[in-house]
Amino acid sequence: MTPETIAALIAEIEAGDPMDFGALAIDVEGARRLMAAHFCEINRQLEEFGLPADQRLEMMAAIAAHAMVENMLLHLARLRRDPCDIGFRAWMERYGMKREGPSGG
Repeated sequence: MTPETIAALIAEIEAGDPMDFGALAIDVEGARRLMAAHFCEINRQLEEFGLPADQRLEMMAAIAAHAMVENMLLHLARLRRDPCDIGFRAWMERYGMKREGPSGG
């Protein structure tokens, strides 16, 4: 595992769902390198702590899943403010995530 291989995998994942970095002081490549280096540093620290590869992989999967939950919550908050997709609104309601408007619902 190297920052370069992780960044390349991130790029492959993002190919189907590109992110908008227009309002940020960092570009997409810089963000990939930063997060890839961070993951590799976590892996190095876990290895130094004595965790075997399977336990490090499990920890990394948990970190990634946690980030996905945070990302989902951020997207839901944004979509509640500006629901542009009727199908997505129906999906939210199906799972009990009704749009909260000025009147609370």
